[in-house]
Amino acid sequence: MLVLFATSWQLSAEVVYSAPLQAKELGMGNLLNWKTSFEEDVQHYDVEKSTDGVAFENIGTVESNVDMSDEKAYRFFDTKLGTQKSYYRLKVVEADGTSSYSQTILVNKEKPNQFAVVAYSSVMAKTNFDLTLDAVTEGQLEYALVSYKGELIFEEFQFLYPGLNEIQLSLQDLPEGTYKVKLKLGDEEEFLVIQKASDGQKSNVASSQKIKKN
Repeated sequence: MLVLFATSWQLSAEVVYSAPLQAKELGMGNLLNWKTSFEEDVQHYDVEKSTDGVAFENIGTVESNVDMSDEKAYRFFDTKLGTQKSYYRLKVVEADGTSSYSQTILVNKEKPNQFAVVAYSSVMAKTNFDLTLDAVTEGQLEYALVSYKGELIFEEFQFLYPGLNEIQLSLQDLPEGTYKVKLKLGDEEEFLVIQKASDGQKSNVASSQKIKKN
């Protein structure tokens, strides 16, 4: 559930928002979106997060899209969850160092995540796919690799402890193509889409901290 705080979003320093900051709750995290119709000397956007709506911390940066003259669309994916309430706002940083803030939004989860994917090596892997899970509670994780057609490649289990847990999936001897990684802990189930790459393909390293704008 998304709640918008009642503050003006049309004009923030040298930025005019055609669509204010908003968030969509997904299984793997919260996807933030916003659009601007005018920017002047904007260097980047700092995405800030809070659990109480008072004390905020910077969780990532999205660079200003200087190549687009018209409407600019931005997004940021926050996978570091675990709490029921997450407050977000944008800090607009200009080239001269001055800054301003967007409105604050609140994402109130109906059921907090038991675990979150906080990092993974690359969505285009050659031999292994590594990922790091941040578990809120301990429990038996079931994870599986499935072909894009839904065929089960393998299924394994790993006990998760509260905090960070490392998992490695072997893609050795598998043909090139698209696969799904399914993760299940109790009633919570998440998935990632990855690509088995050839030696000639470049890896595109993913980050849970920063997602480039469209």
